[in-house]
Amino acid sequence: MSLKRTGGKTLVWLLILALLVPSAAVMAAGPAQQKEQDEDEPKTESDKAKQKELEAKACGPENVKHSARTDKKQHPTPEPPADKALIYIIRPTMSGNKVQTKLGADGKWMGVNRGDNYFFFTLEPGEHYFCSQAENRSVLALKVEAGKTYYLQQKIRFGWMKARNQLVLIDEQEGKKGLAKCHLALSEEKK
Repeated sequence: MSLKRTGGKTLVWLLILALLVPSAAVMAAGPAQQKEQDEDEPKTESDKAKQKELEAKACGPENVKHSARTDKKQHPTPEPPADKALIYIIRPTMSGNKVQTKLGADGKWMGVNRGDNYFFFTLEPGEHYFCSQAENRSVLALKVEAGKTYYLQQKIRFGWMKARNQLVLIDEQEGKKGLAKCHLALSEEKK
């Protein structure tokens, strides 16, 4: 691969600046991308403290690693048990396909997704704290009810080193649509 003489040096310098000075990469990316990257970042010290508090309640331990694979043979979609809430975690896009996005609930990692993957688990009724982790962490507090199904989507976009994510609650119709195009994610903690 060769770079054209006229633009090659500029491109090389932009890449060097991107590695050395992160803000230069953002300026090169343009204001629209900068705004998108900053939307989910806490702005005030109070917001940052609240984010840290939610992360402490939601995310699992930082040193835990997982292996992940996709099972294209089975596609279980159980109904919620009468005494618990059913939580589907979906990632219905191939963007950043191989990048793992871990999902924690109440301080424990529950599973890992990659592109076009989903997994599910049940929780007792009440308030729970969820954490989706890729390059960044996105947290969400949600009160769940017994016998109901909830769909949480890990929305992916490009970040500095790998995919950034945002965890959002979506409605049943959108959840079922996303679930239909996904494959079951299987993950386990590495020992």
